[in-house]
Amino acid sequence: MLTVFLERPRFVLSRVQLLDLTSGRAAQVFDRTIDNQVSRLRRKIEADPAKPVLIATVWGGGYSLAADVKDLP
Repeated sequence: MLTVFLERPRFVLSRVQLLDLTSGRAAQVFDRTIDNQVSRLRRKIEADPAKPVLIATVWGGGYSLAADVKDLP
């Protein structure tokens, strides 16, 4: 999932898009898989997962990596 965000910085990705890009399967009506994965990822990379800065929730839209990404030479 981190790779998906790094390849699309500042782009809002819906839960359906994230599920498709990370596992290649269709979302179910009440599928919370992506929310759980984002929560786990935030615990690993955020200084305070309760107040995320790097992975933003876009209400009604999905999630977005709220940081610029640079390629290393």
